[in-house]
Amino acid sequence: MHSFDFDTVFEGSRIGSLKDTYMPQAVRDAGLSLYWGAEFSFKTCPAFSEGVRRCAESGHYGFTIQSDEYNQRVQWWMKNVRGFDCEPEWIVPTHGTIFGLATAIRMFLLPKKKRLLVIHPGYNRFAQAAHRMGLESDASDMQLVNGRYQIDWDDLERRMADAQNGLLAFSNPNNPTGVILSQEDLERIAELSERYAMPVYCDEIFAEVTRGGAKVFPYILCKHGQKLAITSTTLGKSMSLTGVNHANLLIPDEDLRERYTQQKYADHYGSIDPMLHAGLMNAYTEEGAAFIRALNDYVDENVRYIEQQVPQLIPGARVIHPEGTFVIWIDYSGCGMTEDEVAQLLNEKYLFCGDAGDDYGASRFFYRYSIALPKGELTKNFDYIRKVKGE
Repeated sequence: MHSFDFDTVFEGSRIGSLKDTYMPQAVRDAGLSLYWGAEFSFKTCPAFSEGVRRCAESGHYGFTIQSDEYNQRVQWWMKNVRGFDCEPEWIVPTHGTIFGLATAIRMFLLPKKKRLLVIHPGYNRFAQAAHRMGLESDASDMQLVNGRYQIDWDDLERRMADAQNGLLAFSNPNNPTGVILSQEDLERIAELSERYAMPVYCDEIFAEVTRGGAKVFPYILCKHGQKLAITSTTLGKSMSLTGVNHANLLIPDEDLRERYTQQKYADHYGSIDPMLHAGLMNAYTEEGAAFIRALNDYVDENVRYIEQQVPQLIPGARVIHPEGTFVIWIDYSGCGMTEDEVAQLLNEKYLFCGDAGDDYGASRFFYRYSIALPKGELTKNFDYIRKVKGE
């Protein structure tokens, strides 16, 4: 029987935690939590930490390579947690999802100075990776229909047909909206990829974190477009390892995989960090899988609580139900305020501080909140809002 502590706030003040370093003083003084960033506010999977501890005690910090045993652990995880069979030769370790995307950008875009195509609302660091190389990006906007985001297929096809766009990058589940693209959606993207010879980089970093036991269909298994398909998988979000910088790309096509690997080493990829390797080997196990199941149950409760509380406390606010991820996307456009007034209300008066929507290709009427935090922290924040309102 596994037991995990999601009710204790992680103390990050002594290790240079990003959230702690940049926490607004008013939030700190009020004893409240910050909802910036997609990271846990509690400790990660004990199995991962135990692997790191054993590595530290061994005193070994030399090069650590991708072994057969490592591949077998990744395969076990994909079959038992993600629900699909993964061939060992598909697995290509990199220094993280964005590092992996940057390598793909150098392969597909830099030689001809093409644009990166992304889907909005979407993770801002995809486009950032291209911009840092002096390239431009283009975006296809999803449509919010009956409270759920859907791809605008006519717009996406038009942009994939544009010869100036050379690579599509998107996340599934979507960050920040939490929508999960169905197998049918992914097959349709793959058909467009094949039709217009556009490579696709699908980030499945949140694929283990879903509502109600839903499974995320792996993009690389689509019937079309496999010669142009790269999927990024990692425990980076499901175990909050964002600062560790590691991902396993899955690339079924042999020629694409060989080209990508050559570019990866040209980008100065070294090896898997030894402490990370030890943590992963201990986490790609049944204990790690049990942690994910417990995490999903806990986040489900937080989602239900927020969906109940926010519309009551902030009339006109609409919570977009997340099908996956542990971030939640809230629309304040119905509150009868300007964007600046919304920002002032949330950040200065209510101290309910999330990431503004313009970071994700939306307006500042939208905010993203990381809700992988103790339920008691949510309760404190909403009690504070009631106090400010005089209720």
